[in-house]
Amino acid sequence: MAIWRGQGRTHKGRRPANEDTLVCRDGDGLWAAIDGMGGHDAGDLAATIIRESLDAVVLGGSIAHRLLAVESALLTANHAIRHHAALHLRSKPMGATVVVLLIYRDEAAVLWAGDARLYRHTAQGAVLLTRDHTPVQALVDAGEIDERQAMTHPRAHVIYQAIGNGDKLELEQARFDISAQQQFLLTSDGVHSVLTVDQLGHLLAEGASESAILKAALEAGSRDNVTAIKVSVDGHRE
Repeated sequence: MAIWRGQGRTHKGRRPANEDTLVCRDGDGLWAAIDGMGGHDAGDLAATIIRESLDAVVLGGSIAHRLLAVESALLTANHAIRHHAALHLRSKPMGATVVVLLIYRDEAAVLWAGDARLYRHTAQGAVLLTRDHTPVQALVDAGEIDERQAMTHPRAHVIYQAIGNGDKLELEQARFDISAQQQFLLTSDGVHSVLTVDQLGHLLAEGASESAILKAALEAGSRDNVTAIKVSVDGHRE
């Protein structure tokens, strides 16, 4: 049976503090990139609440059971963040975007809220497996703007789904089969706001580490925190 391992890193980039965080549970087949929102104190705490919830979730059974467990953990984190904001921040906006990858045997699942992303890379290149919960993504879907125009759109950072951002949180999810020849990349928007799918695919094809991907994002002009997690069989870097 293939053993999947993740290599992750987060960096504050050009920001004074890092509101991003990540989860790498190789033994349980769970990886997550989390991007806090609401300013340093609020964003840090929201991301930490989600990370601790994902660190504590008990995983077992089929991929469907694991997906339900992660969904429950994120809904619990959503309630905890909203409760804290109401008690201590006068309901100031506080939350985080998140993308979670689950792998069990030859199946995988992704669950996300906001604009944190999951990519799959094969010999044919990289493809995006998630869809941003943003009004700009709706413009892309309608064919009104392309990927590069979306990256520089004035509303590029507006999102309508995030953990802690509302009672009616709707987590999107997908399941798919996997093979040992694939590798995956999870990113916060500090990375994909400046690097296209093709650029990320090129970096992965060259065997770039997660640190090299963060460096590429910062050199491309990212002004946000940056987070990347590479997941592949036995941590192999192609």
